[in-house]
Amino acid sequence: MSNYVDTVVEFINKKVNVKLHSTALILGSGFSSFLDFIEEKEELNFRDIPNFKVLGEDVKENKFVFGRIGNKDVILVLGRIHFNFGYENSDIANLIFILKELGCDNLIISASLGSINPKIKVGDIVTCVDHINFSGRNPLYKCEYTKYGNLFADMLTPYNTQMIDRLISVARSELGIKVKKGVLIEFNGPSVETVSESRFSKLIGADFTGFNVVNEVIASKYCSLPVIVVGLITNYGSYFAENGVKHADIVHNRSYASNYYLKLLKTYIENL
Repeated sequence: MSNYVDTVVEFINKKVNVKLHSTALILGSGFSSFLDFIEEKEELNFRDIPNFKVLGEDVKENKFVFGRIGNKDVILVLGRIHFNFGYENSDIANLIFILKELGCDNLIISASLGSINPKIKVGDIVTCVDHINFSGRNPLYKCEYTKYGNLFADMLTPYNTQMIDRLISVARSELGIKVKKGVLIEFNGPSVETVSESRFSKLIGADFTGFNVVNEVIASKYCSLPVIVVGLITNYGSYFAENGVKHADIVHNRSYASNYYLKLLKTYIENL
């Protein structure tokens, strides 16, 4: 219903002392240790919010976390809304609109991604400058929360260039990390791409692949919430993976690189 977002926002504001002008961060799977960086934490589980849909295997862990990193107020979303868990287009859109209505000034999306560019290696940190939506979905499809205007959202520059420049500068000067830029192609998942799909993705200009990220970006663009993707390359695409793409390898690579990846996220937020 059209007032669902407003109802959830009203409920959250009654439960938590939400600070305006916060930075929102959607954490990708396997990065929950980022919570250790947050001070003055207040947590609100998704399942404790009336009518808030919670699906998937980790329903106990899915929650909003409100607090501070340095002198910055943050709203953390722990538990991505994956299509393959059974969520609808509107569920992804509503999550982004809730963050906007809670007073967030910008959104950082973290994600594990797969490289289809030989110059981008496992362990690299990347950011998106554009995307190709092959998910077959759009979060604005049948969107009823239209307070932000016409649903024909302009996607000329979906990713905020000032946030990208700041990320690259902070990574280099503060941590000595080179962030690589590229084009994301999104599939629906949960299966990974075939060899032909991977080869085709590279042919049409993509540099890395992922799930669910693009739809979060589209919703952010519609509601004028500046957004950036800070991705960690955890695997190579099927076209380049000689032994296939194994989930166990993705988990291992993510764990190995999470220390400097999460430190960059923290340092970046402090410098926004």
